[in-house]
Amino acid sequence: MRSLRKCEIVAGVIIALLGAVVMIAASQIRGDVEERLPPRTLPYAVGFMTIAGGLGLAVKSYRFHGEDPEVQWPEKDGWVRIGVNLLLLALFTALMDPLGMPIATGLYVAGAIWYMDRKRILTALLTGAGSALVVYYLFIQLLGLTFPLGPLGQ
Repeated sequence: MRSLRKCEIVAGVIIALLGAVVMIAASQIRGDVEERLPPRTLPYAVGFMTIAGGLGLAVKSYRFHGEDPEVQWPEKDGWVRIGVNLLLLALFTALMDPLGMPIATGLYVAGAIWYMDRKRILTALLTGAGSALVVYYLFIQLLGLTFPLGPLGQ
């Protein structure tokens, strides 16, 4: 019986090594002592999560014994959904500087939720607004990270 188990173990190890490279690169970032949160904090967090995810995949794959589950590839609707979400992500990236991170995040979250479930427009709008508030108050005000503010910075 042929299995993808070995491939998943190797992929997990490679992902963990990529996380280690991110951690090593993050350790080279220099910042001011006076800053609330050093600039290397986010890369350290991403590197740590990447290492944990890669090792988790490798261990889970190593411990798995049995038949590989059958993967259902998306139908045409699934591919359209993936394409629209990638387009929304590109718009988010393009609008981040002119509108600012909080507003762009709110629009992205609201748009993505609305697209996935069009019956819940109020939920989409409230979640988008909540996301914008979290980005503004947590990341910009509390942690002091420098994200584009757009009209909020004027």
